[in-house]
Amino acid sequence: MERSFGLAFTTLTIFAPLAHASHPHQAIQPEGTARPLEFVAASRRVGPVTDVAGSGHALFARQVLPAQATGPGRAQSRIIYLNPDGVILYPGDNDSARDISSVVAEPTLIAGWDTDYDTWAETARCVAELYAPFDVTVTDEDPGDAPHIEAVIGGSPADVGLPDNVAGVSPFAADCSIIERSIVFAFTDALPDDPRAVCEVLAQEIAHSFGLDHERLASDPMTYLDYDGERTFQDQMATCGEFSDRKCGINGTTCRQRQNSVALLRERLGPRGGGAGEGAGGVPDRNDTAEQGTGGCTVADGSTGCAMALALLGLRRRRR
Repeated sequence: MERSFGLAFTTLTIFAPLAHASHPHQAIQPEGTARPLEFVAASRRVGPVTDVAGSGHALFARQVLPAQATGPGRAQSRIIYLNPDGVILYPGDNDSARDISSVVAEPTLIAGWDTDYDTWAETARCVAELYAPFDVTVTDEDPGDAPHIEAVIGGSPADVGLPDNVAGVSPFAADCSIIERSIVFAFTDALPDDPRAVCEVLAQEIAHSFGLDHERLASDPMTYLDYDGERTFQDQMATCGEFSDRKCGINGTTCRQRQNSVALLRERLGPRGGGAGEGAGGVPDRNDTAEQGTGGCTVADGSTGCAMALALLGLRRRRR
């Protein structure tokens, strides 16, 4: 796989909706009381107000994991795999290459996102835009054994035993460290069928596995605060918290006083174009295999232009 900003799209096959099986109940615990592998959550508005159970609000959860002790430095998992096709997951320590997730309590089928092609393409393009400043590949092709973060897009929170109004969840380490090969979730049964809303949920859940906490900056995807515009990662210090200030961490732990989303992602992913030699999982750095394109985009075949736009056009041709 080439390391490029382009979305390495394949033809999208979305599973038909499936009846949700009964799964072991996993409770949401108050902050500060959760045990390892339990969940903490808070409610926030997402998308058009009338689209989420008539209120526009949903719960977003983090699963409490012990300190990962991954130390400073860049993540190995610098590929973001967007998976809207459905997956069978197995419980255990997170390993996206083997479909093992700490979030599930038993073998679990997550159905794919039952949406139209244009909605999916716009969602994927948006995620690529938000992560464009960083040395990371965004793709909807399974990276196989290469270290990657997998974002499962589809299904219902009931599939993993969480309450019906939980729209997204990611593991989060007590020391705010990187969770390599993590699997995160955006449950589309609990979200509006709106590309930007789903994209911003994905951006936040993915960033949690890179150790970013919630913050009190409304224009940043890591926020719980209302915002009328389109959020992007902000290069400024912000206080952590949902609706009141707190130190950064989870379940009462503290890993930093405040955070800067862009600075943290640069530290853990590297800046776009700032890497050298081999990238994640032995994938060649994009500068070794593709020409620079508009705004720092590249295309895998070496031609110039913005890879996002060209990749999406190519996907539309294949779907006709």
